[in-house]
Amino acid sequence: MGQRVVRVLLAALGVLLISTGSLIGQNAGDAPLTLPLQFAGTAFGQAGAAAGKSFGFTVFIDQWTSDEQAKAFLDTLRENGPDALVKAFDKTKDVGRVSPTGFVGNSFRFARYTLTAGGGMHIVMVTDRPMRFWEVYNNGRSTTYPFGIIVLNVDSTGKGTGTLAPICKIKFNKKGELEIENYGQKSLRLMNVRLEKSGGKE
Repeated sequence: MGQRVVRVLLAALGVLLISTGSLIGQNAGDAPLTLPLQFAGTAFGQAGAAAGKSFGFTVFIDQWTSDEQAKAFLDTLRENGPDALVKAFDKTKDVGRVSPTGFVGNSFRFARYTLTAGGGMHIVMVTDRPMRFWEVYNNGRSTTYPFGIIVLNVDSTGKGTGTLAPICKIKFNKKGELEIENYGQKSLRLMNVRLEKSGGKE
């Protein structure tokens, strides 16, 4: 995975599961864009079988994850590991969905943002991705990578870029540091991201 993508995902993780004492702009009234939000864009593969391929996608965000819920997820991951976080997500209400054009897509259980310069937003979404039957049946290595992470960086008008890590692992390492590890491929680049709906308005 390229160093730039590593930096982007690690920065995302800092927003993803961070102590509530240093969170920025998590109250709905502080957000420059009003829920529900709908973004669209194009995803581009960077390596392997996906290299050179692209597809359209839509992201729907209905709710932000609260400070209390984010801290609970963090504590669960730190104390009991990724499997426990998956179970915690399973007990949590969906807060949005990401859908490739023409497909239903996957819901996600976590959505957070921080404000950026000029009134923009750095948005991080996490899903406990559904496992295909053959993955579970064969108990392959991919089953230990149960998460998907979407990152959007948009300006005050909702335009920007992002990354999508479809199969990854989130964990604390032996030094107590949060890590994101991709499963055998680079993250997808999200380009031409644009806001299509905010607060019920097209």
